[in-house]
Amino acid sequence: MRCSGVCSFILLIAVLASPALQSTAQMDVWSSGGVHPVMLKADADPTTCAQCHNNIGKGKYVHTAMGMGCTTCHQIQNEKGVTHVNLVAPVNQLCLTCHPLAGEKVLHGPYKSGDCIVCHSPHASDFPQQTWAAHQDICLGCHARARLKVNNRKKTVTVPWGVTLTLAQMQGWMYLNLNQTLTANHPVEGHPISGPNTALGPQAPPITCMSCHNAHASNFTYMLIKTPPAAGESLCKTCGLCLECHRNMFP
Repeated sequence: MRCSGVCSFILLIAVLASPALQSTAQMDVWSSGGVHPVMLKADADPTTCAQCHNNIGKGKYVHTAMGMGCTTCHQIQNEKGVTHVNLVAPVNQLCLTCHPLAGEKVLHGPYKSGDCIVCHSPHASDFPQQTWAAHQDICLGCHARARLKVNNRKKTVTVPWGVTLTLAQMQGWMYLNLNQTLTANHPVEGHPISGPNTALGPQAPPITCMSCHNAHASNFTYMLIKTPPAAGESLCKTCGLCLECHRNMFP
């Protein structure tokens, strides 16, 4: 039996009341789309989408694409009375249509693979650069084993903010052998990865992973932010960065 306009209206009300759409809980970020529960016009206005997805653009930091309209990234198609909403490109290629890969020699694994949504919300968040959590928590959420939930049966790993990756996606992942509070022991035992920079004094910015590493790309090993030591210096390949804080240790 063909559904009448009244039936469609009832279905829309049910969708609007759905906790899954009303909540800010993360959706399946790897989904490229699928069957939509109600009919939409191919050129649907963003205000139509907002009737159900009313929380998706809320946050202190909103992706600029949100102001360009939903169909910038999502494609609406109708076939035989069914609406399909899909991404305009595969999920691991979509971000690259506006944000091409950097040209540096060393690229962060997920960034290189186009898996930007491991760390960033495609819509909005309360954290700079639309990360799912604070920058330090993003780094530790993947690189500290204690914060990962492993499902050996499904061969998946879930990070603290809810993104689930396959073990194949985690191949080559580097884990840090940190202390129990996840505040020290990298790159050497006892070295802090957060907190005050005691080497440079109280006026210095606090230590974070970003004090030494770039998030996306670098021309240097381990995605370091500084160059190796100058030619002729008898120091290791990372000591050029170490000297930024520990110059007084070397004559």
